[in-house]
Amino acid sequence: MAHEMIGTQIVTERLVALLESGTEKVLLIDSRPFVEYNTSHILEAININCSKLMKRRLQQDKVLITELIQHSAKHKVDLDCSQKVVVYDQSSQDVASLASDCFLTVLLGKLEKSFSSVHLLAGADATEWDWLCFKCQQYLPA
Repeated sequence: MAHEMIGTQIVTERLVALLESGTEKVLLIDSRPFVEYNTSHILEAININCSKLMKRRLQQDKVLITELIQHSAKHKVDLDCSQKVVVYDQSSQDVASLASDCFLTVLLGKLEKSFSSVHLLAGADATEWDWLCFKCQQYLPA
């Protein structure tokens, strides 16, 4: 069924349903390069992209994921380990297809250690972002 979470994946329709319901806090993380994020992103998403240095620091536990989120956010973010976290990038279709050493795999792994519900937005692409950005602006706080 398209609305169910599969492993650590979530489909666009399920994300929209979560945002529309307003019953759960959802932390959106855009892991694309800053230029792509700055061009277009899902409303309220925090951009966490990777340099080789930051990836290595995350892998070596020299920086906490919660610190990285706070540093990357435009404003203070209230983090709760029970909130849902949804991560997206420019092209990942599913968690199984990710290379074990790619930044997204490292990011998801670190998030799973700090949050109880971490999901990859399955099959997200620019055409869905435009629709999702419009759809979300009604439901996310200003």
